[in-house]
Amino acid sequence: MRHLGQHDEDLLAASLAEVEGLLRAVGQGRQVRVLACDTAASAARRVSSARQVELVGGGGTDMGAGIGAAGRLRPRPAITVVLTDGFTPWPDDPPRGMRVVVALLGDNAPDAPSWARSVRVPSD
Repeated sequence: MRHLGQHDEDLLAASLAEVEGLLRAVGQGRQVRVLACDTAASAARRVSSARQVELVGGGGTDMGAGIGAAGRLRPRPAITVVLTDGFTPWPDDPPRGMRVVVALLGDNAPDAPSWARSVRVPSD
């Protein structure tokens, strides 16, 4: 396992804060499915608190792997929210039957693909 630098730790903290915001938005007691992703996606976990999220991986990120894994979940999510610094390869085409919203974390995040809806989450 690689050592996380301050930038990585800040991005992970921002991701967990966004997960907590999503949970508040869906309502108390509701759950969301979370897949941690580096070069492969972890198994989906249902969580009702960001404290339940296990961020695993060893570096390098391929959001195409994560989006693909989300598209194989049953039931398939209507919307997949991707939390990323944007430095990742993206699929050329949008996933079928699923909308993707990309939260670009940090001030220097490159753009998300045009087929995704994106929002920028600036650093504090």
